[in-house]
Amino acid sequence: MDREQSSADPTVNPGLLDDAFLALRERDRRLVLYFLLEHETASLSELADVVTAWNHATDGRVIEPRCRNQRYLRLKQLHVPHLVDADIVIHDEETDRVSLESCPEPIRELAARACAAETGP
Repeated sequence: MDREQSSADPTVNPGLLDDAFLALRERDRRLVLYFLLEHETASLSELADVVTAWNHATDGRVIEPRCRNQRYLRLKQLHVPHLVDADIVIHDEETDRVSLESCPEPIRELAARACAAETGP
């Protein structure tokens, strides 16, 4: 089966794509996904560091610990649970690790394309 046929595969649940689009409308969630596409798994603390740094990469200011801690809390309480609910990531609360282990291939492809479009060549 060629690539065009597989993207129209009737086994892909349209609700899955709807949930993914809703989940990925928030930039911090996309940044989490972009990082996990490269690393497959990360601690919530690592994700907070990376997302905070990426959000402040263009302004040249020193990132205060308060800013990073706020981002950590938003990831833990809002963004990661939203990605879990959309079946994009798994969050192991015991180890505080987030992984793409269960992420369906169409969502990975969507995220990879979004990353390329958002971050440039």
